[in-house]
Amino acid sequence: MSNVNKIPIKHSIVFISTCAWGILGFKRGVNSYNHDHSWRDKMYPHSKKKTNPFYIDKLGWGLAGTLTYINPCTFLFVLYKEVYRLEVNLRGLEDEKKTDYYNNVLS
Repeated sequence: MSNVNKIPIKHSIVFISTCAWGILGFKRGVNSYNHDHSWRDKMYPHSKKKTNPFYIDKLGWGLAGTLTYINPCTFLFVLYKEVYRLEVNLRGLEDEKKTDYYNNVLS
């Protein structure tokens, strides 16, 4: 007999939900970094030196997003922000998607 059959379904659902929520946090963290990074280039369009995104920075922002989403102390703030994003997407407010508030993880 394998040990997989002994794992209760309730624990599996909690584990899968937590992993999915953490992956969403990682995506939101990377999106926050990308928005912040592109904003700097738009702010200084005549600058000869363009900023280059580093993958290690994206990874760090993604991990910070994951920790923020999984942390029980910040769960209500993150949940509010996800409901806000859901409303923006359902109503088709494309201009709102370009704002800092939409792209930041917590603020």
